[in-house]
Amino acid sequence: MLRKNFGITVLLILIFASPCFAEEKKEAAQQEVKDFSFVQYKEGGGQKWKMNGKSAEVLDNKVNIDHLSALSFSQGTMLKLKAKEGSFDKGENLVYLRDNVVAVSTNGTRLTTDHLVWNQETKNVSTDASVNIKKPNMDITGTGATCDIEGNTAELKHDINAKLVSDEPGILGSIGEKGQTVITCDGPLELNYKQNRAFFHTNVKVEDSKGSILSDRIDVYFSPETKRVKCVVARGNVKIINGQNVTYSEKAIYLVDQGRVILPNRPKLVIQNDGTKQ
Repeated sequence: MLRKNFGITVLLILIFASPCFAEEKKEAAQQEVKDFSFVQYKEGGGQKWKMNGKSAEVLDNKVNIDHLSALSFSQGTMLKLKAKEGSFDKGENLVYLRDNVVAVSTNGTRLTTDHLVWNQETKNVSTDASVNIKKPNMDITGTGATCDIEGNTAELKHDINAKLVSDEPGILGSIGEKGQTVITCDGPLELNYKQNRAFFHTNVKVEDSKGSILSDRIDVYFSPETKRVKCVVARGNVKIINGQNVTYSEKAIYLVDQGRVILPNRPKLVIQNDGTKQ
């Protein structure tokens, strides 16, 4: 096994590092490598990233990989990627993953999609396909996404649906009630895990068992300790629906742990009473 791996490593070094070798093979048949493995090292000697696969088809400036798996090492974070198929573009230094793509970070984030582009230099991953991102107490779907692994941020482009699970009270509800809050918007959604916040844009709607909030934008702030929602700030054309009662405002601040909504700037309250509005 040691001799086999050593031989593969030598072959890959020649293929990736020697322009003369690539030129000589330009018109020749493609190379096939079984039990593919490739590692790139940092200047200090530590591993920067590595890729593995059941087999690899080596072309002039591209490597097609079957059952690709990869590890990317960043400061305090490691990203694991898997896909049924992949290709490494040596000129662009990009890896294209296709079919049942899964990306898992050691910070607790799991991303699944149909295809993904991994930039090995910036550590970013991106897709224009439907994507699902899961974290503890959070499950988000959308279309199109860009994730900065080192910066611990993500942006989902369109058609956002976010489910937030918490033991805290529902909108306008009493303390101690348990449920799920669903936030939808046209997008984009900006996530910043380091700063514990999420910004939802355009036609935003927050719903749970106690009511709903609609607005142009909603900012959600999470507790650094529990990662649960601690505050929701709605901005622009705010509409709060609680049963048959509707409140209008330009801004609303929902303090989740207190089950209390603050409405600054002279809100308008419409109360349904025996079929009449007041």
